[in-house]
Amino acid sequence: MSGLSDEASQLPIIISLSILVVGLYFRGTVLWISVTLVLCFLLIVDRDSIITLVIYGFTATLLIAGYRRIRMGLIPKNIAQDHSGVRSQGIIVVDSNNLLGLVNWDLGLFQEFIAELEVDGFSVHLFFDHSIQRLLKEKKVIEPTETVPMTLCRVMGMNRHQLTVSKKGHKADALLVRHADRNRLTVLSNDRFNKKSDDKFYLEAAKRLNQAGLIKRVGLVEGRLTIL
Repeated sequence: MSGLSDEASQLPIIISLSILVVGLYFRGTVLWISVTLVLCFLLIVDRDSIITLVIYGFTATLLIAGYRRIRMGLIPKNIAQDHSGVRSQGIIVVDSNNLLGLVNWDLGLFQEFIAELEVDGFSVHLFFDHSIQRLLKEKKVIEPTETVPMTLCRVMGMNRHQLTVSKKGHKADALLVRHADRNRLTVLSNDRFNKKSDDKFYLEAAKRLNQAGLIKRVGLVEGRLTIL
């Protein structure tokens, strides 16, 4: 009889743990609902089991958190990996109008340079002045139903998250510098962004990038864009 009594005394905690397992599996709102149900159930049926449940729950939380940390630690923080299995060297911010000017607005040479960066394992984020619309119209690559960003995404073969275009009448320098400074990213440009008149709103951000050696100059070597 004592054996049956012990089993009966463990029944509330077994039921509670079963409900919590369901909540942990689905997580989110389901988890909170399951915790609420379990606490209400034990308050009515067996208050003493609440302490045991808390100990079990705390232990399970630590085990799950430890498992996640171990899994995250298997991939170094400074080396990302995309779905194709290609390791990424990091993100590079490109002053696109500046580099296009170097190659006399030859979209083909610019595309080759970006493709080389991607082959080398870098992710790129292109920043364009809205005035790039003029080049797109001259090259007759912009469709009547497309916006400037839509055309650039199609021409460059990129998604919208890899490309930023300034508002009409504005340059992209401020957006580029602040984005690179905020995320500590390398910038490819021949502009040092240190002109007191034109660059006054982001001089400090540009100064930090320069001091950290994060602004890299690009030049022409045998007619092709090359990081110097």
